[in-house]
Amino acid sequence: MIFGGLSGAGDLLARNARNFPNETAMIFGETRLTWAEMNARANRFVSSLQKLGIGFGDRVALYARNSNQWVEALFGLAKIGVISVTVNYRLTANEAAFIAENSGAKAIIFDDYTSENAVEITNNVESVEFLIGIDSQASDGLLFEKLVEDGEQSSVSREQFEIEYDTPCMLLYTSGTTGFPKGVVYTHGSLLVGMLVHVQAIASRKTHRVMLPAPLYSAAGIAGIYCGVYVGSQISLINYDVKTACETIERDKVTFTNLVPTTIQMLLASEESKKHDLTSLEVLLYGGSPIPEPVLRDAMERFPKCGFRQTFATTETGCAGTVLEPREHREALENAEKNHLLQSCGRPQTNVDVRIVGEDWETLPIGEVGEIAVRTEANMKEYWNNAEATTKVLHNGWLRTGDMARMDEDGYFYLVDRKNDMIVSGALNVYPSEVERVLHEHPAVYEVAVIGIESEKWGEEVKAVVVLKKGENLSERELIEFCEGKLAGFKKPKSVEFVTELPRNLTGKILKKELREKFAR
Repeated sequence: MIFGGLSGAGDLLARNARNFPNETAMIFGETRLTWAEMNARANRFVSSLQKLGIGFGDRVALYARNSNQWVEALFGLAKIGVISVTVNYRLTANEAAFIAENSGAKAIIFDDYTSENAVEITNNVESVEFLIGIDSQASDGLLFEKLVEDGEQSSVSREQFEIEYDTPCMLLYTSGTTGFPKGVVYTHGSLLVGMLVHVQAIASRKTHRVMLPAPLYSAAGIAGIYCGVYVGSQISLINYDVKTACETIERDKVTFTNLVPTTIQMLLASEESKKHDLTSLEVLLYGGSPIPEPVLRDAMERFPKCGFRQTFATTETGCAGTVLEPREHREALENAEKNHLLQSCGRPQTNVDVRIVGEDWETLPIGEVGEIAVRTEANMKEYWNNAEATTKVLHNGWLRTGDMARMDEDGYFYLVDRKNDMIVSGALNVYPSEVERVLHEHPAVYEVAVIGIESEKWGEEVKAVVVLKKGENLSERELIEFCEGKLAGFKKPKSVEFVTELPRNLTGKILKKELREKFAR
C-alpha cells in the first residue's frame, strides 16, 4: 500500500502548514512557531541532510532533551524516509552506543546535555558519520541551525523512493530493565493508525492547548507529539519539573496534559501547584503504571472540573490499548458500587482487541490473572534485527505485553503487575501491586515499591521499600501489622526498608531491578 504520493507520517506537519499556516503550532521556552514555520524548518533541515548523503532507509539517532528542533527533526526525517532512533538522553555513552550500533545510526542529533557522550559514541561506533548539535556543535560536527539556514524551504523531493504502509519510520528502544534494550519498529502505517486510535481514545481536539511534559524519546512522548500534530493543537513543549509545568499551564492557558502517577503525586505535594492558576485544565490524561487510589482521589478532588482519562498501552502496541474515560472516573467516585473502577485501566480502545492469555496463548477465564495480549494495526512490526525476541511476543496478529492483569465480567481490565516483577513465595504467586495498594492506605506512606528477595525457606519473600511523608515516623513492625486482615499471610511483607526516594526512569516507572539488586541477600 502506497500513500498516494504523500510522505506517510511526515506529511502530518506539511498538512497543518497548508491548512493552518499562521496558527501557533509550538511554544518552547521563548520560541513560538507557526505551522508554516515549523514545516519550513523541517524541510530545510532534511534537505541539508540529503545533500550530506543521508536518505531513505538510513537511521538517525535523536539523543537530546525536548526541544522544537527535536520535533522538527522527527517529522523532517519521516518526510524523506529516514528512520528516527529515539534515545534516552540520560543514558551513559556506553548504553547509548549500544543503541547507535544496534540500529546502525548514520548520524546523531545531540544537545549540550549529551555532547560529550555523543563525541565518545562517534569515536567507537563505526556507522556514525555525522554529529549534529542543537545547542552547539562538536569540534568536527554540524550545527542544527546552520543546516536549517542552508537548506531549501520548498517541499522535500521524494522522487527517488516510495513510502509504503510497512516502511519503517521509527525505532523506539525499550528501557532494557530485563536485559539489553530492543528496538521496537514503528512503520508509517502503524504510526498513523495508532494515532487515529489514540486520538479517539483521549478525545484530542484541535481546540486543545496541549502541554507535553513527557520526554520525547519515550512512547508517551511520541504519542503526545504525534497526537498534537495529528489534530493541529497548540503545543507547549517542556522539560518537566513541577515549577515549569505550573508556570506553563498558567501562561499558556493549557487545557490538556498527560502525566504519569509519579508526576501527578509530585504536583499534588508541591507548593507550586497552589501558587499558580491551573483552572484552565480540562483533561488530565495519565498512565504508565498503576496509580494508587488515594493519589487519584486527591487529584480528582484538587481538580474537580478536570476530566481524568487513563490509558494503558506499551511501547510495542503503539499507544493502542485500553481507556478509562472521565464518565467512569466520576461514577467510581460518586457510586460506592462502582468504586472498583478506580483500580481499572479501562476497556479496549476503538478498533483494538484485548484479552488475557496464558503461556500457550489460550484465553483465560474472567477474573483469572494472566498476560495482557493486544491485537491492533498499531502494533509494532518487529524488534529491530531480533527475530528470536519478535517470535516470543507476536502470534497471529496478537502481541504479548509482559503486563499481568485480569478482566471482570463487564470487560474492564485491572493491571496486576509486570510479568517479571511477580514474586513466587512458597510456590504461591504474589503480585507486588496488590501489596503496594494496601501499604499505600497507611496515612504515613508517601510511596512504596514491593519486591521479592531470596529466601532459604520460601524461595522468595516479600520486601517493601517505603518512602514516608515529610514529618512522619513509622516502624517496620507497625507497617507490617497494618497489613493484618488486609492481606493473606504469604503476601504480607517480611521486611520493610525506609528510604528517602525510589529509583525511577524518566517516564516515572520505578526501577525494581535496581531495588532487587540493592537489597539482594
